[in-house]
Amino acid sequence: MKVDKNLKLVFEVAKWEFKRWFKIKEQVITLIISALISLLIFGGKSILLKISDKQTEIAIINNSNLELKLDKKTNIKLFKYEIGQIDSLKRLLNENKIDGILIINDIDNAELIVNKEPAWLNIIQENLTNARQQIKIKESNISREKLTDIFKQINIKLNYTQQQKEKTGTGEKLAAGIFIALMLLGIFLGLAYQFVAITGEKQLRITEVIISAISPQTWIDGKIIGISFLSMSLLITYILTTVVFILISNLFGSGWNIPITITNPLLIIGLFVFSITGFIFWNTLFSAIAATINDPNTSARGSLMMAPVLPVGIAFFALGNPDSFIMKILSFFPLTSTPVISVRMVLTEVNIIEIIISLALIIISTWYLRKAAGKIFSLSILLYGKEPSWKEISNWLSKSTE
Repeated sequence: MKVDKNLKLVFEVAKWEFKRWFKIKEQVITLIISALISLLIFGGKSILLKISDKQTEIAIINNSNLELKLDKKTNIKLFKYEIGQIDSLKRLLNENKIDGILIINDIDNAELIVNKEPAWLNIIQENLTNARQQIKIKESNISREKLTDIFKQINIKLNYTQQQKEKTGTGEKLAAGIFIALMLLGIFLGLAYQFVAITGEKQLRITEVIISAISPQTWIDGKIIGISFLSMSLLITYILTTVVFILISNLFGSGWNIPITITNPLLIIGLFVFSITGFIFWNTLFSAIAATINDPNTSARGSLMMAPVLPVGIAFFALGNPDSFIMKILSFFPLTSTPVISVRMVLTEVNIIEIIISLALIIISTWYLRKAAGKIFSLSILLYGKEPSWKEISNWLSKSTE
């Protein structure tokens, strides 16, 4: 009966903590702003391309020396002239009535007269080079098909010795990288809310009143759960903004795509489970640290806020070789397991046994860390004037395990 009451109180605190910070209106506004920014970026780019799609007019002299042919899709128009008309063409160029004068001296040399650096130079050079190659091929009596065959690369087929996601490519790696960044953002958001909530309440001495009604462990448990789900909710909002960004980019033909791999329902469930367990783990650690801080503006322990950067940063190395031995080991280490195994799940096939062991280890670690956090919170939350030393904290933890 007492357990049920404590559990109910924990969820009441979690609910209050979540609603304290999470505002659905703000999340909707975030999505709308994201959509507007995406429209501004890709719509503006599309408009600028149309505005800048002005036809380029080039006067070409001695085209017979090396016949230049351009694709009809280009916005470059060629006009043939004789060398004797060069003076009148220069006048037209100075008056900006034409964009350039191309003089083809011979098959190996050409001259381009312009007023400014031409953005279309590569198109002209590429097409002139192709025309020159055609002439050289004919002179050498080698067919183009033969020449293409000579320079053709050998075809290597990859045969994996174990089940592997052969479709893993740039898209999946990009998706995994984005997920790591979003997870790091979610962890830091949880850290920020934990520090504001706990240190703020401690400075205002609100906690003294609260823990007279409920136990410190119940209070800290509620905070951990509430802020962890807050972090997850904010992460979902950022994922949705990323999806909106990609969808709008596709409307304007920018070529952004969502990899099919990460739309797998089982993968989504797996990422959700590891994300929420990771947030709970880190928020448990943050709550213990925050409880020992007297003033967050002057405390040297504020540097511990950067602790998540290392394990989450390590996950980026998994992008190169997710099945390496070291990455498999880091998949079981609680500090690094959630980001590393999440990336591996996106990029490769992860054995179900590995997933279960990794999940079990982080849950067990979080449970013991939670008890330690509760002990630290109960003893340090009422300390004012000075922060407990690491020796004192160590003594508290040793007593909590007795």
